[in-house]
Amino acid sequence: MKELMENINCKGIPHIRVLADEDTDGPTYETLPARQIDEHVFELLASPGLALNLARGDIVNIANPLSPAQVLKRGGNFCIKIYDADAVSQSAVDQLEYDVQKQLGGTMDGQYEGNLTFSVPGHHGIYNVNGPFDAFREATGVEWYFANIYANLDDDNDESYQQQNRRKGL
Repeated sequence: MKELMENINCKGIPHIRVLADEDTDGPTYETLPARQIDEHVFELLASPGLALNLARGDIVNIANPLSPAQVLKRGGNFCIKIYDADAVSQSAVDQLEYDVQKQLGGTMDGQYEGNLTFSVPGHHGIYNVNGPFDAFREATGVEWYFANIYANLDDDNDESYQQQNRRKGL
């Protein structure tokens, strides 16, 4: 039996700001729904659309607002992102959301313009979540990627996985 993640209603839920990027114009922050555990320590209730290396269920420390959120404990989920899907029909997006929930027990945590963010339980393993996303790519021509598994986020050519993902079989 597939364990299903619940869709969340963010209304009335506290939100935190995490550093998503920094450039010459200064920092860019993303606001995410979260459950407070301790001072500066939160459980993410959705995967981010901009910030990398985070996923729903992660326990993070945000004490330093000028640094990326520090992951204290992984929540066991993949964060999968799709960018540049502006020209994709809403029915194709709805089909992907349905397929991710039905086949993988995951959720679409965000949709903003042509950007989509999904959370998928990691117990499926890194090579077993491709089905619905590959079908979406074949139907639309739009690529997808894992946003929270790579060891070196600053090097586009380094596809080595984080050690904790290797140990868990993610």
